[in-house]
Amino acid sequence: MNDRRRAFLGFVFLLLAMLLAAGALIGGWIGWDFRTGAVLSIGTFLLFAALSAYMFISIKDYAWFPAVFGGLYAVLPDLVAGPTDDLAALLLGAAISGLIGWRRKKRVEMDSGSQ
Repeated sequence: MNDRRRAFLGFVFLLLAMLLAAGALIGGWIGWDFRTGAVLSIGTFLLFAALSAYMFISIKDYAWFPAVFGGLYAVLPDLVAGPTDDLAALLLGAAISGLIGWRRKKRVEMDSGSQ
C-alpha cells in the first residue's frame, strides 16, 4: 500500500472515529442509558482512532508528514482545550518565518560581502 492510500485511509478512519462515536453515544443513550452510550462511544472512538494512528504511523515517506499533520490540525482543532492550539500554531508560524528571514538575510549579507 502506498503512502497516499495510507494517508487517505488514516483520514477516513479518523472521520469514522468521530462520526461513529457520536452515533454510538446517541444510540446507547437512547437505547439504554448515558453511561452505556458513553462506554460504547469511547470504545468506538478508540478503535477507529487506533486504526487511523496505525495508518499515519506506517507512512514511509517523510514528505507526507506536513500534509498529514496539517490535515489533522484542520480536522481536530477543538481537542486541545481553549485557544492553546491556535496560539501554538501562530507562534510556530512566526518562529519559522523569523528563522527563514534570518537565514535569508544572513545569506544575502554573505553574498554581498564576498564581492
